[in-house]
Amino acid sequence: MAKKNVDVLLGFGGVYPQENTRALYWGEKLEIPMLLMALWIVLEWYLSAKGVMGPRDRDISDWFVWTFFLMETSWLVYLCDDKWRHLKRNWANLVIIASAVPFLQYTVHELGALRFLRLLFLVGLFVHNVSMVRAVLAQNHLGKTLLVVVVFVSGGGVVISTLDPAIDNTWDGIWWAWVTVTTVGYGDLVPQTASGRVFAVVLMLMGISMLSLITANISAYLMSRSTKKELRLEERELRKLMLVEDRLDLIEAKLDRLLQEVERRKQE
Repeated sequence: MAKKNVDVLLGFGGVYPQENTRALYWGEKLEIPMLLMALWIVLEWYLSAKGVMGPRDRDISDWFVWTFFLMETSWLVYLCDDKWRHLKRNWANLVIIASAVPFLQYTVHELGALRFLRLLFLVGLFVHNVSMVRAVLAQNHLGKTLLVVVVFVSGGGVVISTLDPAIDNTWDGIWWAWVTVTTVGYGDLVPQTASGRVFAVVLMLMGISMLSLITANISAYLMSRSTKKELRLEERELRKLMLVEDRLDLIEAKLDRLLQEVERRKQE
């Protein structure tokens, strides 16, 4: 719940988890385009600073980015049942849209700096990604396991620097250990002694195990998210069925009263 509150506090709460199915669907589908747009904002900033993009190209890009933000926010507000709640959860998008209108920057030169407020969107993406990383690390105590791995691998780098003459300082040893454990294998540093190579084999096996562990936990996290989403949909459908059942009970009760009334009048 705390992670959700951080998102909402920063104005990047996204679609409320209990919103209607269509809003949730589009909220999820627009995550990748929004990520690409955030990457483009950074790239545009870099190209502008290097002088690769001229004023005209930058103006076209500004209109494109601003229109995208406006359309994404408007579409999700339109789809949500509680529109005011969605706006409150995503107030930062409104700030970005209102402050980065391109024609205002052209007419009032001092407002040109406000275009960089679009970079606030990166804060929202960072918060969402941190939440996901924390959830993955919490899966099966992966975070504690990785901490042990970091200590072990870094310590292994110190050990190899004293164990093998081909690696003669601690920093080279740590560099070699991480290159080995991640199975990158640049080959710039290679143990020469038998003891050093045996130690390298241990690190290689540990690297394979570490990558498998991380992959398994990420897969488990994604599957749990999918399961939770299916459960929310099932609960929503169940509530609809219960509502239909209640209405049928009311209709049946009314029909019973009408039939009783008809029988009473016949008897009279």
